[in-house]
Amino acid sequence: MNYEELFAYVKDELTAYDSHGGVAKTRIKYSRYDHTVRVYNWAMILAEDYKDTIDMEVLQIATIFHDIGYGLNKDDMDHHAADGAVLCREYLESIGYPQDKADFICELIARHSDKDCMHSEEIPLELVLLMEADLLDDTGAHGIIMDAWIRSTREDVSFETILKHIKKFTQKRMQDNPMRTKKAYEIWEDKKELTNRFVESLTVDLYGNLENGI
Repeated sequence: MNYEELFAYVKDELTAYDSHGGVAKTRIKYSRYDHTVRVYNWAMILAEDYKDTIDMEVLQIATIFHDIGYGLNKDDMDHHAADGAVLCREYLESIGYPQDKADFICELIARHSDKDCMHSEEIPLELVLLMEADLLDDTGAHGIIMDAWIRSTREDVSFETILKHIKKFTQKRMQDNPMRTKKAYEIWEDKKELTNRFVESLTVDLYGNLENGI
């Protein structure tokens, strides 16, 4: 499988969506394709512990295609996972990919947004790893930068309003660890610790002590 061709195909399908700045990310130019690449990198890191027990090719293809549904530019993006499964199937059929593996890949794509089922024993490990990789993006240091970026688009932007935004979104999100595999759990904990230390440090910088922070 030529993964460079898959990435190129997905990038082309997401071009129109990304050119509008990513409608799912308010006020900032968020690239859904760049998100895909980052999620792929996380998936490969997590999969290293399971490369002898999972279908790596299935995971790789599903991860590359997991958000291609955004390329349809529908007003209702809640169905991007189902749409992505359809688009992926069309592509795999066009290259004569084995149907049984295509079915498995499309199942992963169609279900990847249902993070509530991540701890269910009935879901395949490939889906767990895809979900975990998806959740690891835009968190920790990356999440802090995104919060600052989003808040900087407001007219009343200040160090104080950015701090509030980080505490309301990234820091709050990081407190409960949703991960299932050991490596993903540890990575999340590291990201949480970094986030908390950053918030504490910035609070002291701005207010002199934690008690005076908002």
